[in-house]
Amino acid sequence: MGIDQILRFFSPKDRVFFPLFIEASENLVNMSNLLLETVQESDLVKRNRLIKEIENAEHKGDDINHEITGQLNTVFITPFDREDIHYLSTSIDDIADRIKDAALRIKLYQPAKMPLSLIKMAELITEGTKLVRVAIIELSKLDDIEKLRETLFQINNIENQSDTIFELALTDLFANEKDPIELIKVKDIIAKIESASDKCEDIANVIDSIIVKTT
Repeated sequence: MGIDQILRFFSPKDRVFFPLFIEASENLVNMSNLLLETVQESDLVKRNRLIKEIENAEHKGDDINHEITGQLNTVFITPFDREDIHYLSTSIDDIADRIKDAALRIKLYQPAKMPLSLIKMAELITEGTKLVRVAIIELSKLDDIEKLRETLFQINNIENQSDTIFELALTDLFANEKDPIELIKVKDIIAKIESASDKCEDIANVIDSIIVKTT
């Protein structure tokens, strides 16, 4: 029996937190997909409908986060440290908040066009949230630590790509956008999307910490 199997055998059989974490991560994937559709949609009516769906999904994420907090205050045995459960939950919630903030900025500003760099950053967020979902599912099983570490590495790589595109996007924006109002609008939207990517890295870091403590 390998070390991963031994750890899995003795780890607490959680039926409370991981189902909630998985549900929260699936909600994140849905939100990021909706954001990508939003930045690709030119029809204002359809775009606003997508943004409303993002708002609804963010409210769902809040409910899940509150449920995790409530369970944390009542459940005696937890699958890993309580502070890590709290940090993982709030990090997921932070991503949802930033995706919603980006969507609301789009609704408020109604930019004349969406730069390709902005769309690319939204694509990276969808990739990042999908990897977050994979990482949480792998953490719930804890039967292939190397695969989990590889997933965390991919999340960090997504964040690095997002940082690079963010810098290039700002350079392009300041060099080519002649309308200062449009520049401010797009810059703010891009910054909100980039901050969501940063929070994906936070999730990777807390899961890595959990692995170290568990193994």
